[in-house]
Amino acid sequence: MLNKGDTVIMHTCLEAKRYDGKIWTCKTDEFTAYSGASVVFLEGFVDTFPLNIYDIWKY
Repeated sequence: MLNKGDTVIMHTCLEAKRYDGKIWTCKTDEFTAYSGASVVFLEGFVDTFPLNIYDIWKY
């Protein structure tokens, strides 16, 4: 579970190549979107970021 203020990096997703090595700060706690997916807002990222073990790692 990610919480507001946690730092994360993107991994093994299309965005990871674009933002290689960037450390992101969670703008919100992890929550369930209308689609049913677990998501989080990241500071400086335009949209919610869907979470799964392959796309984002806690830093």
